[in-house]
Amino acid sequence: MTLNTTLVLIILGMLAVVAYLWWHRDNANNAPLPPGPPSLPLVGNLFNMPSNNSTWVAFGTLAEKYGDVMHFKVMSQHIIIVSSLEAATELFEKRGIIYSDRFLSVTMGKLMEMGWAFSMISYNDEWRRKRKVFHQYLGSNVAQEYGAQEAEHVTEYLRRLRDTPEKFFDHSRFVFAAILMDVIYGLKIADANNKHVAAAEAWDEGFNQAIEPGRFWVDFLPFLQYIPEWFPGAHFKRLFAEWKRHMYKSRDGPFDEAKEAYTTGSAIPCAVTRVLEYVPEYEGSVEYDHETTARDSFGVSFGAGVDTSAPTMHFFFYLMLMYPEIQKQAQEELRKIVGPDRLPTLEDRERLPFTESIMKETLRLHPATPLALPHYTKTDDIYNGFFIPKNSVVIGNAWKILHDPALYPNPHAFNPKRYLNTDGTINPDVPDPTIACFGFGRRICPGRFISMDSMFLAMAGTLHTFDITPALGPDGKPLQVELRLAAGVICHPEHFPCNIKIRPGAEALLE
Repeated sequence: MTLNTTLVLIILGMLAVVAYLWWHRDNANNAPLPPGPPSLPLVGNLFNMPSNNSTWVAFGTLAEKYGDVMHFKVMSQHIIIVSSLEAATELFEKRGIIYSDRFLSVTMGKLMEMGWAFSMISYNDEWRRKRKVFHQYLGSNVAQEYGAQEAEHVTEYLRRLRDTPEKFFDHSRFVFAAILMDVIYGLKIADANNKHVAAAEAWDEGFNQAIEPGRFWVDFLPFLQYIPEWFPGAHFKRLFAEWKRHMYKSRDGPFDEAKEAYTTGSAIPCAVTRVLEYVPEYEGSVEYDHETTARDSFGVSFGAGVDTSAPTMHFFFYLMLMYPEIQKQAQEELRKIVGPDRLPTLEDRERLPFTESIMKETLRLHPATPLALPHYTKTDDIYNGFFIPKNSVVIGNAWKILHDPALYPNPHAFNPKRYLNTDGTINPDVPDPTIACFGFGRRICPGRFISMDSMFLAMAGTLHTFDITPALGPDGKPLQVELRLAAGVICHPEHFPCNIKIRPGAEALLE
């Protein structure tokens, strides 16, 4: 054996030892990592992570084999998938001090520059201030105050549905955009061509691509972020530059317009006007900009609100189409409680348990965010004897939790009655889908109260004024509809045909 050969073997041996120590460096306390699929040296599970349109279903299937807390490793990044309510409650709620941080990837942090967004920033004092401001102006304590504005926009949505029912997908998205622009910024927008809506939709499209795990190689090879935009193969840099431009327009445009209206005395009361009336305060010895804090807090509300509400409405139309007997039962409840002379209001909500249960079951069966936004661990932790390293990405599989047969028997069936007692009242012992469909722990969506109020009004109003039936083919026979999911981190159906016809006597309600 030559000296050169011996030297090469020694170097290779040293590299092997270094690689082994690097791979096992986190496990110094001897507790095993949670179970998960076999991985390759260095790249880990890079090539066997689920990558289809229903990643949440694939993770759910793997959980049947490996357990409710699974471990993956992509390059050097630990990823933990949480698939049971018990584990989610323990980790995200009871141990929230460890599991409430956020992971800002290269795409989200460097290329999209989303470090300002309170839904994405680290779990720290800045996050607490921004969440406090959001709760103060858009949280559960003030949600009911916006009921009249929500009802106004739902009535306009019903008119649009009457006039162009074939555009029900567009109408049931725009209504939530209109509500949020009004409630937050006091802006009355006429249609989806509004400049603020267009900017928000463009940014939202980019956000949903940027946050999708594994979509961009720059997250695994960070040096790619330094490639100039003109360089061959750097198309992603140009994409992010465009998305970022729309992001700042979406965050700042409506806020600045609302502020200008407030200054000139023409503003409509809204969250922004309340902020501008507020006297800046001191927190400890550090003065902070209350206006900027509110701008950042509200800036993510549009995309988050529309992206969770619109898909739920689209699934609602599909489910009413598939289950006409449930549709009829809800319409009968509305006839008895609301009557023929007015539209449902939020004051009716507690007296409409079956209609409420339809909303709950739609949220459970088809959660818009089946995989919650990733959390990030601040310290090492031990759970059920397994080691969860510091700086692990931890993702709650909301879809798996909401399809747990122990919580919801026959979980793949659409059954609103599962939430009801035999006397028709809401059964508090059945878990509400909000245990998972809006996120987990301290990172749960704080705008869920306004979102659910708006969805209830839209669903109840639709059922009270329209019949949803199968569309007819050229031969006059009902078309068979197959549910197809669009690709992406947001779960929403592809467009499907149906017949939406105003009910007898309901026309007067829309005048």
